[in-house]
Order: sequence, then C-alpha cells, then structure tokens
Amino acid sequence: MQDRYIRTVIVDDDRTIGDILKDLISKEHISVEVFNDSLEAVKSITREPVDVVITDLMMPRISGLEVLRQAKVMNPEVVVIIITGHGSLETAIEAIREGAYDYIKKPFKLQEMEIVFKNAVEKVNLIREKTQLLKELKEAYDQLVAIKKERDKGDLGQKAEQDRIARLNFFSSDRPGLHLMRSAPMGEPNYFEQLENISMLKRDGLLTEKEFKTLKAHLMKGLKTHE
Repeated sequence: MQDRYIRTVIVDDDRTIGDILKDLISKEHISVEVFNDSLEAVKSITREPVDVVITDLMMPRISGLEVLRQAKVMNPEVVVIIITGHGSLETAIEAIREGAYDYIKKPFKLQEMEIVFKNAVEKVNLIREKTQLLKELKEAYDQLVAIKKERDKGDLGQKAEQDRIARLNFFSSDRPGLHLMRSAPMGEPNYFEQLENISMLKRDGLLTEKEFKTLKAHLMKGLKTHE
C-alpha cells in the first residue's frame, strides 16, 4: 500500500556519505532529506514524524541512539537503520534493544544498504496496510452492530437490510492481507461485549461461520493480551 510518500531522513556528519545514500534510495514515492548535523535532524523529526531513519551512530552533539529515541517518540512505528564505523557487539545489542530495525557497519556495500532499505520500506507499507485493515474491520463491525440494533427495533426493512449487508464486503475470503488483522492490536476495547455481539450477529445470520471464527480468533487474542 503506497497511499502516500515515505518520508526518510538520513543523518550523518560525513556529507559525502549522506549525499551518496540519498542518491541510492531516492525514488518517486520516497522523500529523502539529509542532515549533517544530528541536532538539526532531531529538530526536524520532532516537527514532522518520519517513516524511515538512516543514522550514523557516533556523531557530535547528538548520537545516533538519541536520534533513534527521538524518532520513536514521534512515531513508534518508525524504522531506524543504524550505520557506524565504530561497531561492536555491545553497541549493536544496545541499538537493537532501543528499537533499531537493522545495524550496518562501515564500510558497507551500497547493494547491502539498498537491500536493507528496500526491506524497511516494505515494513512501512505492511504497517500501513495493517492499520487500514483494522480501520475497515472496526467500521464493518460497527455497521453490523448498528444493523442488529435497527433490526431489534424493527426500523430496518428487509430490502434495506440486505443492501447494507451486501456492502460490507470486508470479510470476503479473497480479501488480500486479511490475515494481518489477527496480529494487530485493537487498542483497549471491551472484548467480552464484542464477543457477545459477534455471537448474536452469527445467530441472526449477519455473519457466516468463517467470518465468525475469524473475528472470534482476533478478539480472543486481544483478550489474552490484556489479561
């Protein structure tokens, strides 16, 4: 899903490396900004969240780990790639613990960075798709509950009911990426109430057996997570 551009920030006090990386990853749907001053990079990131950060580890004023932390504050889903010429097992572990997506030692091959960045972009798109699927799931669920309430009140004619249900095609078996909703968080809903509601929807013929099982599995996972 590439419904908007992917904002990428490169932070490296070596201007040459920054320019080379920008030329390497720049594409039509990717916005790239290079900062040779890590403090200025952090200021920019706090003004506008970014999707991907490529940052050197050892820099004057602010370290790459601090750039990572600030980027995570603004966007917890940001994908951060750490690059450094002073790598060690300890710094790699610390970077991963702080939430780095990958860790690359200098000197690195451009092809290596290209592959890592491509994977980072795919992860960003996957997160966006998951978010969109969850939004559509909630909308479909809310509409089904509304139909149930209107039916109980006798305010919904049979033809109108069939038309509205027909438009709720979120649960189509050929929907791409439907499996993603099973591993995505839903915030802090009342899981017991939702389980009761989908049971009533199934009983009243508004959900098929397959749709019911899919929703139930997702809700039960959320329930266990929040126990």
